[in-house]
Amino acid sequence: MTWLIQAARLALRGGAFARPNWLFWLDFILYPVLAAVLMAADRDNLGWAWSRWAVAGFVGFTLVEYWMHRLPLHGLLYHGAHERHHTHPAEYVVFPIWYTPMIFIAAWSVLPLPAFVGFVIGYCWFMAWHHVLHHADLNRFPRAVRRYALWHLAHHHDPACNFGITLPLWDYAFGTWRAAPPAGGRA
Repeated sequence: MTWLIQAARLALRGGAFARPNWLFWLDFILYPVLAAVLMAADRDNLGWAWSRWAVAGFVGFTLVEYWMHRLPLHGLLYHGAHERHHTHPAEYVVFPIWYTPMIFIAAWSVLPLPAFVGFVIGYCWFMAWHHVLHHADLNRFPRAVRRYALWHLAHHHDPACNFGITLPLWDYAFGTWRAAPPAGGRA
């Protein structure tokens, strides 16, 4: 029963924890399925125009990710779980169960369907990339991935820079890019 109470607390408040839990892995199933279902539902319209909108939605997600990370998580809400993530980056992080759907509802209300699908795919890319940066054996990846992990590690040492997790593009654009530390460490 204790695990159920802990899972309910994580679902409502989010947070970091020392071992994987079904709430962490749930997003890896739910959101790719959502993107696939929406694409299948709109299959008659798939084409170059649809793809361009989807790419725009993906890029839009990276912009939202940058600003959500920079303003709420490092401004208004820099406490608790996100602060713990910076001090214990190898722990698994769960967003509150209401957090991601609220962002998706806002995106759904303003984006055309293909752009929304791209936005969801952007979130899936964020989840996968963040997981690799913090939990994968980076020695099994190309050197470029290891360098990117070091770049992200700079954010954990200086939370005033490198807010982009999926792309450094917005850090360049908004002047928050900092070079990666020269060697060692894990993101």
